[in-house]
Amino acid sequence: MEHIPKEALLQAAVELFGEYGYNKVSIRQIADKAHTNSAMISYYFGSKHQLYEAAFMSQISALKEFIVPDLAALDPRDVIRRYAAAMEKIHAENPLLLNIICRELSDPAEQHNMLPEKIGPQLYRILSETLTRGISQGLFREELAVRPAVILLVGVANFYYLTHNIHSQIIGPEKETEQEDTYMKQAVEIFLTGIERRPHP
Repeated sequence: MEHIPKEALLQAAVELFGEYGYNKVSIRQIADKAHTNSAMISYYFGSKHQLYEAAFMSQISALKEFIVPDLAALDPRDVIRRYAAAMEKIHAENPLLLNIICRELSDPAEQHNMLPEKIGPQLYRILSETLTRGISQGLFREELAVRPAVILLVGVANFYYLTHNIHSQIIGPEKETEQEDTYMKQAVEIFLTGIERRPHP
């Protein structure tokens, strides 16, 4: 029972930050939504900003399943598939995450450096090292430009969810549900087909 207020505060923070942004949400609003008092925020997290960081990190916890010490021992293609699966899980379980990320990237007043400081560099390093290793092992095309390829991969893993409202209106909600089940697997295989080395004719 001791940890219920902490989890309730995290959930309330995710919902409020996702809907209104960091600067438009007060500590009291978060506490009220969590049905506790604002002193609990200081007790569990220290400050509003630390609560924001904890809420952000809780949304991307599935990346812990992707970022493991033995990644370098895996086939580079399987590392890319693991990354895609982790992103699919993150988006499926945390529909408000993209709201928070978009505010961080587009509104200077909402920039708290969570993405560029805590997540982005580590993720870029892993993916770029994976692609470089795939090139050196003869799995990926030797002329592959690693940095643009990483950007493309990250885009493939996130663009579908960023444009969810648009394409659900175009193809309809019923077909949209069916497409969600197959998008990531197909997208990552298309990506791999594009970068894999082909035997010379």
